[in-house]
Amino acid sequence: MSTGPTTLMSAAIFRLSMRVLYQFFPLELQGSPFTLVPSQTFFQEGPDFLWTTLSSLSSFRLFDTDIIETLVNMSVDKIRRIFYIDDHAATSSESQPPEIRLWIDINVTDSSMYGATQYPLKTLPAVEKSIDTSLKKSTVLQTEYCCICLDEFDLNVERYTLPCQHFFHKNCITRWLQICQTCPMCRQSLQILKD
Repeated sequence: MSTGPTTLMSAAIFRLSMRVLYQFFPLELQGSPFTLVPSQTFFQEGPDFLWTTLSSLSSFRLFDTDIIETLVNMSVDKIRRIFYIDDHAATSSESQPPEIRLWIDINVTDSSMYGATQYPLKTLPAVEKSIDTSLKKSTVLQTEYCCICLDEFDLNVERYTLPCQHFFHKNCITRWLQICQTCPMCRQSLQILKD
C-alpha cells in the first residue's frame, strides 16, 4: 500500500547528514557531519547543495563528474518523492520550525559503473602475502586521521603505511585490501606500488 509523500510546512528545517560508502567503506565528504537546511531552500537549491558536498569525492578518483551528477539527481529525486512542502499549511509565529532528520546514505557496491571512467577500479583482492609485505609500521607523531574509518589516530600508536606513503589503521587497510588491491587514497595498484 503506497502512502504518498510526507507533507511539510514551508518553515520546516532539514537536519541533513550524508555519507557515501564504497564497498562498505566510508569515503570522506566535504563539510560538517550534518547541516541545517531550510526545506524550502533544499527543494529550490538541492542539486547545487548536494553537488558541493559530493564533489569532494572526485579527489578519490572513484567518481567522474557524470557519476557525481547521477548521484546528486537520484538523491534529490528520492527526497522529492518522500517529502512535499505545503506553502499554505498554517504555522505559528511563536513556535520553533520543525526539524526533520534526513540521512542520505549512498552505498556503492558495483564497480562496473566505473568501467567507462578515466580511472577504472581494480577490485580484485590483494593476495595475503602481498598485503603483509606491503604494509610498514610507523608511529603517529601528530594529529592524523585514517581515511577509511575517518577516526583520529591516538598519538604514539602504530599506523600502517603503503609504499605510496598513505597510512591507515591495520584493520582498516587489511579489510580494504582483501576487497580491492589499490590504495584507497591514490588508487595505485598494490602490484605497481611494490615494483
